[in-house]
Amino acid sequence: MDMNSYGTDTVADEDTFAGETHHSSYSPGHDEGSSCRANSRRGMTDSIKASYPPVESVRRALEILRTLNRLRIGTVGDIHMATRLPKPTIVRMLDTLIADGYVARDNMCGGYRVTHRVKDLHAGYEGIAEVIEASRPFAIELTNSIKWPVGIGMLDGDAIAVHFWTGTISPWVHANTLLHNRPNLVTSAMGRAYMAFCPEEERQLLFQRIREKNSSFGTDQETQHRALLANVRKKGYALRSPRTEPRRNTTVAVPIRYRDTVLASMTVSFFISAVPPNDVDERVIQPLKETVAKIESVIRFMRDGGSGMLPSSRDVSRMALAI
Repeated sequence: MDMNSYGTDTVADEDTFAGETHHSSYSPGHDEGSSCRANSRRGMTDSIKASYPPVESVRRALEILRTLNRLRIGTVGDIHMATRLPKPTIVRMLDTLIADGYVARDNMCGGYRVTHRVKDLHAGYEGIAEVIEASRPFAIELTNSIKWPVGIGMLDGDAIAVHFWTGTISPWVHANTLLHNRPNLVTSAMGRAYMAFCPEEERQLLFQRIREKNSSFGTDQETQHRALLANVRKKGYALRSPRTEPRRNTTVAVPIRYRDTVLASMTVSFFISAVPPNDVDERVIQPLKETVAKIESVIRFMRDGGSGMLPSSRDVSRMALAI
C-alpha cells in the first residue's frame, strides 16, 4: 500500500496492470498455513473472545440501560419483568446511571427514562467502527484464502487513513504495519477508488483540497485524473500509481459503499512477481470484489434491516460463514 506524498504523475491509462517483473522476497509454493502470525499480540484473531471473564455488574448495568432505552419510560417493576434481575440490583444500577447522567428519574413520567447523554454511546460507532465491525470477519477470511494482506481505510481530510490491516496474519506480508498510514488521494489505490465512486459534489471538494496542497496540480492534471477515475469506475477497482515505491509490489482497491456514499476503501497488496498479470483478476481482483459485496450486504442490513437492531459482532461473524 503506497504512502507517498502527492505527485503529478497522473496518466489516464496508468491504472492498467502492467505486470512488470521485479525481485521480491516472496517464495512460490511456500505456504505457512497454520503458522501464520496472529492478528494480535496475544495470538488471537477472534475479536469476540475476551482476555478475562466478564464483569457481571457492568453487564447488568448495560442490560438495564438497553432495556430502559427500549421501554422509553419504565418503572423498576417494568425493568424487572424484562430482565428478571433482582429489584434491589436494578435500583442500585439505576442510581449509578443517574449519577453518571445516562438516566433520569422523572415522577411526571411515572418512572425512569434515558437522557440525551446516551447519544454519546453511539457517537463513535458510525464511521470506521461500523465499517470494521462489518468487514473484519470477511477481511480475515480473504487473507486466509488468498494469503495477501488486506487493508481498510477511510477518508481523513486530504488523504485516506488506514485503520485496519490483516498483515499480521499474512504469510507474504511486505511491511511491518500500515496502520495509521495516510495514502494520498491521487496516486494511491485507496484514494483513487474513493474519488472514483464518491458523489461528484464531494469529488469537486476533494480536487480543491488537492490543489490547495499541491500548487503543481492544475487544470491539465485534474483533467487527466478525471479520465483515470472514469476508467476506475468502469472497471470497478483502482490500482495505485506504478511509479510508487516500493515498485516490487502493488495495490488493488475497491470502495465499500452504502447507497451513494463511499464509506471506505478496501485493498489487497501483493508482490508483482508473485502473481502473473493474466492471473491478477482471478486471484486478487475478483475475490476482493466478492468480499466487498458481502460487506456491503452486512452494512445494508445493519443500517436498514433488523427492525433497527444492529447485529452483534458474533452475528456478523456468523453472516460471514453464511453468505
